[in-house]
Amino acid sequence: MKKINFIKSLLAGIFISTSFFALSHAGHGSNAPWEACADKKLNDDCTYSIHHQKATGTCQAMNEVLMCVRNQPLENIIEKATQKPGENKSESILLIKQ
Repeated sequence: MKKINFIKSLLAGIFISTSFFALSHAGHGSNAPWEACADKKLNDDCTYSIHHQKATGTCQAMNEVLMCVRNQPLENIIEKATQKPGENKSESILLIKQ
């Protein structure tokens, strides 16, 4: 009987300790997506920045409140600000074509 209680306690401890990892997907850590659409209408373009990254998307209704939903890849703001002209491959290709 003691072995069964020990095993139950051990399993419960394992499940409880691993359940905290699911919290990383519980939602946004910032109000920026909602604030980006505070004065906008449904489907308006929007942008917001979090952790040196810029998100671009459109305002969509989530629980009767507008939220900026990203539909473009995240842009690293610091890399873009420190990038030299012509360093971007697509920009270099455009310069050659002109």
